[in-house]
Amino acid sequence: MILSHKVQPPGLPRGTITRDRLDEQFAAFLVSHETIVIFAAAGSGKTVQTRMFATRLGWPLAWLTLDAGDRSPSRLMVYLAEALSGLNPEAPRTVESALAEGFPTTEVAAMLAESVADTSLLLVLDDCEWLVDADEALAVLGIFLDYLPPGVRTVILSREDLSGPIGRMMMQGRIARMSGEDLALDMEEARTLLAAHGQDGRDPAPLMEATKGWIAAVAFDIVPGLKSENGPDALAGFVSREILARLPQEEQDFLLRTSIPAIVTARAAVALCGEDGYRLWQSLGSRHLPATKADRALVYHPRFRQYLREQLQARLPGELPGLQSRYARLLEETGMHEDAVETYLEAGEVEKAADVAENAVAALSARADWRVLLRWLETFGIQVVESRPILLGALLRALYGVRRIPEAQALIGRLHQEGMLGDVAKSDPGAVAFVGYAMQWRPAQALELIRNYEGDFRAEAVRYELEAVAGREPVASPPGRDWVDSERVYSWGLLVQGRLDQLLRMLPEEGDWPPRSFFRTPHPLLALVWRGELALARELLDEVPETIKFGAHTDLWFFHEAWLLWAEGQTEKALWAAESAVEHSRRTRFGWEPCFEVVVGVLQLTLGRVDDARMTLADAISRSAASGNRCYAEWGQTFQGLAYLRIDRPEDAARVLRSATEAMRAAGRTLMLPFAATYLAEAEARLGNAEAASASVELAYETANAIGCLFVLKNALNDVPGVLRRQIENDAGGTRWRQLVGHQPPEARKRQPVAASERVIVVDVHTHGPVLDLIVDGVPRCSRRTKVLELAAYLTLHPEGVERHRLQERLFPDADPRRGGNYFRQVVHKLRQATGVNLARTSQSHVRWADGLYVDSTDLRFERMIKDAYGLRGAERLERIESTLELVEGPYLPESELEWAEERRHELEVMIVNAAVDAAEVALSLGYLERARRAASFAINRDPFCESAYCVRMQVEGALGAPHAVLAEFQRLTKALAELGVGPTPTTRQLVSELRGS
Repeated sequence: MILSHKVQPPGLPRGTITRDRLDEQFAAFLVSHETIVIFAAAGSGKTVQTRMFATRLGWPLAWLTLDAGDRSPSRLMVYLAEALSGLNPEAPRTVESALAEGFPTTEVAAMLAESVADTSLLLVLDDCEWLVDADEALAVLGIFLDYLPPGVRTVILSREDLSGPIGRMMMQGRIARMSGEDLALDMEEARTLLAAHGQDGRDPAPLMEATKGWIAAVAFDIVPGLKSENGPDALAGFVSREILARLPQEEQDFLLRTSIPAIVTARAAVALCGEDGYRLWQSLGSRHLPATKADRALVYHPRFRQYLREQLQARLPGELPGLQSRYARLLEETGMHEDAVETYLEAGEVEKAADVAENAVAALSARADWRVLLRWLETFGIQVVESRPILLGALLRALYGVRRIPEAQALIGRLHQEGMLGDVAKSDPGAVAFVGYAMQWRPAQALELIRNYEGDFRAEAVRYELEAVAGREPVASPPGRDWVDSERVYSWGLLVQGRLDQLLRMLPEEGDWPPRSFFRTPHPLLALVWRGELALARELLDEVPETIKFGAHTDLWFFHEAWLLWAEGQTEKALWAAESAVEHSRRTRFGWEPCFEVVVGVLQLTLGRVDDARMTLADAISRSAASGNRCYAEWGQTFQGLAYLRIDRPEDAARVLRSATEAMRAAGRTLMLPFAATYLAEAEARLGNAEAASASVELAYETANAIGCLFVLKNALNDVPGVLRRQIENDAGGTRWRQLVGHQPPEARKRQPVAASERVIVVDVHTHGPVLDLIVDGVPRCSRRTKVLELAAYLTLHPEGVERHRLQERLFPDADPRRGGNYFRQVVHKLRQATGVNLARTSQSHVRWADGLYVDSTDLRFERMIKDAYGLRGAERLERIESTLELVEGPYLPESELEWAEERRHELEVMIVNAAVDAAEVALSLGYLERARRAASFAINRDPFCESAYCVRMQVEGALGAPHAVLAEFQRLTKALAELGVGPTPTTRQLVSELRGS
């Protein structure tokens, strides 16, 4: 339940005045800055002035008043979305859906900000002092502010300074800062305020002298005669003397007791003060207090409430736990279960907190607030949690949610063994799906558990996916519905079964991309790839925001990116994406490495790295078979069979391919069947089994035709071209096989990409050498223009494109966003003016080289060539390294002082020195002493502390019979290393002894 008062602008106290001076200052700051922060003590007038300015500005207004609960990043996002719902009604649903899907709150913050329309909007965040030391919440707030569109302006109000991203933005010049001194009344404003309070004949000078312009002094009805030392620090004495002391005792006690809640409704007054509460609430509502009335509730001034809380603890300490308990009960009765739990815990009533938590955990689970949930459960203690099945289900969800997978699995096993899992399933049917999620890589156990316990529709989706992946027989997909957070596993089941039509029906209509519902799963994109609709697949994939791709399921997005790049013929990039999927899965402990390793193996085969592929696929098959994931074992066997064909072992190929093909057919897993059957046809043909070969290739065609993936069949036939040749020869009068020669994928059904120019422009970025330049079609274009070269070099390192704001930050790290944006546009203009080359910008604000360009650079060419050289041996290896080192004369972009350029420079220098040492050692082994000396000297010139290079030079001198020269080299090494405070290694010292002794 949402506390509505948090997202409503506060009421204004009586006697409020317009302050033109501050309004003008606010307006000026919001022209030149994205945000204003006001760090000032309570009573300085932050909230009132901002509220008045917002009214005068006339822009749409969104307001959020923070409290302790907003230290939770997910709750902060929920309330920010609610505050913005007046302008974007979909904002709360977007946030709830993303949190339920497990996206990190940082990504949700970016999504929410990007959903805000780029129109004039004033967003006010009040009471932000609650975020002091709440690093995660501050980080989320910082990202939210980073991604807000230019038309939005923000005002942040806090009693204490905020660091972290807020401090960073202030240093960047994006945030204007104001303080209590700025808010202090001047003489004319004091005169106006006195008149508004019926004291227009009073001289404001003594008041200004006494209060130093602190506006709360008048707001609290300060009387003449204050001493000069009075001011904000004198508030406690003032409140005691001038407010509480003037009230009857019962009203004083009422104020103290009702300081527990943030807002005092009539019901809260009765709950906290008994039968007289309503009468006292009405009475005090008419008094002149530092409070406002809003929605039939009293809202005490924050500093006034703080003082009352302090007095409650001092005057009525014995009542505090009871008051907290009564207020918690009221929160519970009114459905504010989360706040009730926190309040019960403050009162020390753990059992009651746990009772209420049973009604609160569903909301926390829905927004994936796992850390708050775990804090509660740890506070309750394991005995309390185990006595409540609902809380056990919440613990299971939370452990999976924070990726503590082994703990989740251990909990599931113990609950099952002790007979407690059934109670959990009855009280929380949705938890059964989490059993499946956590046990995905133990499918037999997962299926046994899911079948034994009745869950909700999510469990049905998980069961289907597990049976599709691990079963021996076909399984029907469950009836269609909105699968919510289980759409990902449901669509994966469709994918492995080759149900491409059903997957494609999950794609959005044109003009509705990327929709909220599609954030859950990228799997339909792979259906497009299998169909050969690559242009549409690429367009759709590129339109998905980076915040989604690199959210909770980054490994799956890498997996799909790898297959798309494979289909596009970009094998090296595809391999990087596939390896990234494996690494991400390993790091997050999702357990999907064996599945993703299959793609790595496919790409290694494509690159001719057969031995690497065989090792990778063997590991994938072994791990998949051991865990019972038959699907991935079959995929691995399919391409293992191709690897055997590559090394001419048709018997082994036929053995594994027969096994994979039979298993796929039996289980109805057809996604990879066109590959497996095509490769099997080749193996059978090589073994002389013509009939079996014909049957296999017919199976491949029938399967591909049935599921609509002749594009994939064509790729499989390209791997073993003899199969297609034989089919054409055997079907002399037919056209079925001939049409696969040069087969083109079906025409994109929705949007057509712009045709690229037939002429390819060659752009070469010279990053090393005496003359740095940008060479376009062989002609130097922009010698010595450092910023243009930096832009070109960075984009060449990132051919897939870079987010505009990140590229801007990398090129102009010391500029604020507005100046940085101007500088960036100037550099792009200079690039275009000098070279005629354009940059492209995607719909998601990624900047990249335009289509129709072939772009290379000295550093990338060096990396490729040195990698190739390392694959050679002997003299050929030496000659290749020596020629490659000629490319990198001098350092990388020597005039650039940018952080990324310095990192790249260091990375390349390490590679260059290592290559030079390798060349020196190879030359030495071949007896080419002068070449060995030259390569070692090259390494020392690049790295004066390269001990291995000195060792080569010593060995050269030793081979020439010059022991004194050996010692001289050793002394030079010793002197160089002394600058680092170290000496030569024992191995080097031993080498010197041996060389001098010989």
